[in-house]
Amino acid sequence: MAKFVKFKIENNTAIGNPGGDLARDVLVNVDHIENIEDNITGGGAYTVIVTLRSGLAQYASTFADGTATSVAGRILTLKVSKSSATLVNPDAVTVKSNMPSQSIVRALTANPGGVAATAQLALDGGGVRGTDDQMYWNSAVFSTDNTL
Repeated sequence: MAKFVKFKIENNTAIGNPGGDLARDVLVNVDHIENIEDNITGGGAYTVIVTLRSGLAQYASTFADGTATSVAGRILTLKVSKSSATLVNPDAVTVKSNMPSQSIVRALTANPGGVAATAQLALDGGGVRGTDDQMYWNSAVFSTDNTL
């Protein structure tokens, strides 16, 4: 198993765009991955939610007013597109092994002894080359969630 999973983010976001999610490679330490989940909205948008173990996972504090807070974990949200330039919702994926989350699972078990394994997405729809479209990682956003 490789030490990192690499996500190649492909889009046309201009450098310098405030808050822009630029095309780049995102590396995630495989030891920090706790859960991988596909999320499909009613509009057909596909995202993958990767829950990461955080060094802050055990952090908790109580403020002077008596309210408590904690930071439970980091979330990586990956949007999926059938265009390498813009966000275009893929056709409904009907092959279980082609679900976006499965590309991460395959990367986790690939490249034994290697440094990085790329999570390469499959084809949308029925997965037929020449008929269905290649899917791409369109954006990667890290956030913190204290409700995990």
